[in-house]
Amino acid sequence: MASPPSPLHAGMKALIACDSGAVVAGIVDFVLSQHAGLRLLSRALARADGTPLGLTIVVLNGLRCYLGVTLSGHGRTIVAARRPNERRAAADLARMMPDDRWSELRFEWRLAPMAAAMTALSRTAVADCRRTIRLARALMRRYGVFRAMRVVELFAYYRRYCELLAGREFALAVMSSHSNPHGIALNLAARRFGAPVVLVTHGMPIVPIARLDYDLAVVECEASRRIYEDAGCRMRHVVIKSRKRDHAAMRLPLPPRGLRIGLFLSKDPVEERVVRCVQALLASDRIAKVLVRPHPVNLWPALAERMDAFGDRRVRLLSDRPLAADLRDCDLVLAGNSTVLLDAVVAGCPACYVRGLDHGPYDVQAFVRDGLACELGEPWRIDDRAIGRFYERNSWPAVLRRYADVDRDDAEVARAVRAAVGSLVGDISARGAA
Repeated sequence: MASPPSPLHAGMKALIACDSGAVVAGIVDFVLSQHAGLRLLSRALARADGTPLGLTIVVLNGLRCYLGVTLSGHGRTIVAARRPNERRAAADLARMMPDDRWSELRFEWRLAPMAAAMTALSRTAVADCRRTIRLARALMRRYGVFRAMRVVELFAYYRRYCELLAGREFALAVMSSHSNPHGIALNLAARRFGAPVVLVTHGMPIVPIARLDYDLAVVECEASRRIYEDAGCRMRHVVIKSRKRDHAAMRLPLPPRGLRIGLFLSKDPVEERVVRCVQALLASDRIAKVLVRPHPVNLWPALAERMDAFGDRRVRLLSDRPLAADLRDCDLVLAGNSTVLLDAVVAGCPACYVRGLDHGPYDVQAFVRDGLACELGEPWRIDDRAIGRFYERNSWPAVLRRYADVDRDDAEVARAVRAAVGSLVGDISARGAA
């Protein structure tokens, strides 16, 4: 938790830029609205901004991050994945590299690793604490307590990663989060020790994006690649994921009766809008089912209770089945700022963007602007002809291909990934021999 060396300055700026985005601000506001305890903590932090109490909270939170990282496994590829979607993305990459053994940076509280971390920290604890307090005070004055906490988290993760990486030689570092402290810290720590960095994405990127360098980026599509490039990210090798296995012809026209609507939510739904949308759908006797699927990281704790309150058997809250299985059960998908709109149209299920379903800005992923997804206007009436005209446009297949590679198969993508990784590992071996 010492003051950062110069390579961390860019990481700090990148994290602050990501946290200043409207999407992050909306999610933070939503989480606070759902938890009285967090609202009290937020108000306490706001009052503590710039005070000794605020500094203590920031420093202790950094210590929590430092002590909560352990290293598991004996492979030469190291991965940091905290969230379920990050772990799924890393697992997809691991399947492309079946001969490689992996190690994992785990985020958990275990007594023996924590004791080892405390021993490592104790050698410089007093000096580290003083430097961290000076850093936190400067950050709080300029950016406020929330961003100060996040930056100190970044430095804490970086310090711990460096200690863990220093004891072993790693050939590759894999990350999926490019906008959170634990992901940015791995990028920077791996570069310090000369390990090539692989980014494997888990959805379309939301701007602003941390300006980082990657030796290999495995991204969702050509549009995703352009977003990273426009943000100033340097990517030595880029491989676009295959969606050929998921691709199916568009299921049109919609059935005249017994319509199954999938309402797929973002992590931060706007409760009032979701309720009004479901009410409007239930007002039509054409609707046979309203299938509500929460985000894997659902931040609305009362979702199940609110859906039960409709007292209508047509409303069903989906479980944790694979996304592809839920898409097969839908005739039409409605969503807000969610990559599921892309997943749906790739799978041949018509999809409509619904404004205001989450706390993000309008059309944050530009699916409507670019003509990938149809927009459903209020009062949320299903216009079959408009939806049919939209997805039957001659130009739509070309738009789809900018957002999904439906031509190359998984085996070809896996070969490209292994070739890129082989090139990176070969470069390391050549440097070592020299």
